[in-house]
Amino acid sequence: MMFLAGCINNDEPTADGNKVNIGDELPIFTVTSNEGIEYNNELLKGHIGVILFFYTPCSDCKQALPIVNEVFEQYKTNQQVRWICIGRSESIIDVASYWDSNHFTMPYSAQSDRSIYNLFANSGIPRIYITNPQGVVVALYDDSSPLDKQEFENTLFSIYSSYFTF
Repeated sequence: MMFLAGCINNDEPTADGNKVNIGDELPIFTVTSNEGIEYNNELLKGHIGVILFFYTPCSDCKQALPIVNEVFEQYKTNQQVRWICIGRSESIIDVASYWDSNHFTMPYSAQSDRSIYNLFANSGIPRIYITNPQGVVVALYDDSSPLDKQEFENTLFSIYSSYFTF
């Protein structure tokens, strides 16, 4: 997980490829999930948001996606946490096939280009943003180190516990 000092609210990427950092509000975006739900800033407001950018051929994504799916399973009935996985430059057929073959249950949105991704970063996947109910990024994971399940669980639980009770 990255902890960054300062608040960068511009479109200029930092050296690590981020355009959106901890302390920043989410950029305005809209994607439609495989379940037909339109995910956008308004849907995430009032909830903890987990946004994961991925590319299925990516080896780091192949390591991170099963971990995120395991944690998703713990929260999937919790209406206070909203999850969306956004495929970068992938067809819906490829993502659906990958999801099926790996038995993932997380909602996803396959994007045929990088336009949504480019609102958040210019390089590096997987990339996970966790937001508070105000739509501000409070945790960020990227490809700088492998995703650790226990750390991810603890971070999400800590953020959740700051705003809600189980």
